[in-house]
Amino acid sequence: MIKLKEIKTTHEHYPFMENLLETAFPIQERRDSVEQRKNTDENPLFHNALITDDGTPIGILTYWEFPTFVYIEHFAIDSRLRNGGYGRQALEAFKQLVTTPIVLEAEEPTDDITRRRIGFYERQGFVMQEVPYLQPPYRPREEWFPLKLMTYGLLDIANEYTQIRDTIYREVYHV
Repeated sequence: MIKLKEIKTTHEHYPFMENLLETAFPIQERRDSVEQRKNTDENPLFHNALITDDGTPIGILTYWEFPTFVYIEHFAIDSRLRNGGYGRQALEAFKQLVTTPIVLEAEEPTDDITRRRIGFYERQGFVMQEVPYLQPPYRPREEWFPLKLMTYGLLDIANEYTQIRDTIYREVYHV
């Protein structure tokens, strides 16, 4: 049975989480380990969820919980277990866990991989929003990156976009 459990750096499976984050995401798409650990242990808005199947770690889902929405920052299933339905099950479990709309960033659909990733989220009920969005860099001197926002749940993106974008920029990227 798929479960999501918030963990801190002292948890026995935190090394699994940290390793999966580092192998599943290039350095430009994640913060450094020291800042990640600090968020995990000290930031009440940030949640580091370990995804397990019958107690065995299979993935991670990191997210930020804001008053009017939840922002998924990183979501990954162990590469040895992908395409087995775990991602769908984990997102279903997550949707049951949260009570506000969900926002995530996705790359433009420019190749097979990005189109498949977007298709995966669309099959889970997420909607691609056609609003201009740039992801701030995680590190100084890196470039801003054009992405798309995808949402799940009742969101009036036309009226809430600026507030959503500004909250993500301020709290997640510190800009």
